[in-house]
Amino acid sequence: MGSQCYICGSKFATKQCYFCQHKICSSCIVSSDVTGNYRTTKCITCDRRKINMISILSVLKRNKFILGVLGGFWIYTVFPLPFLQMFGIKIDSTSFQPIFIATAVMTIPFVFMLFVWQKRSPNSGESTQVE
Repeated sequence: MGSQCYICGSKFATKQCYFCQHKICSSCIVSSDVTGNYRTTKCITCDRRKINMISILSVLKRNKFILGVLGGFWIYTVFPLPFLQMFGIKIDSTSFQPIFIATAVMTIPFVFMLFVWQKRSPNSGESTQVE
């Protein structure tokens, strides 16, 4: 069936707290609204602590893929010669300017997403069911 509830130990943990990411059962959800959307799927522990935002560390953990892409862009921008020589391309040093500009332009949306994305719980009606 399901996994074990983090709070009460029940074996029917079918939901996940949006803020602490622990698996919880339906009896450990905040009783004010148990509809199951992102905004209201909060465990009683997070409600008692009055947590309404997720931490920066949690944002970084949830966005590992985006950080990896940014890191790849950065490595390619700072050290493009080994990558280009690996593919057998001889390139003049004056042609690095478009590479730097393109990488900077591609990085801007990812930086905005990192700082804005998932700081507050979304207001959508999507469920946080554990599959």
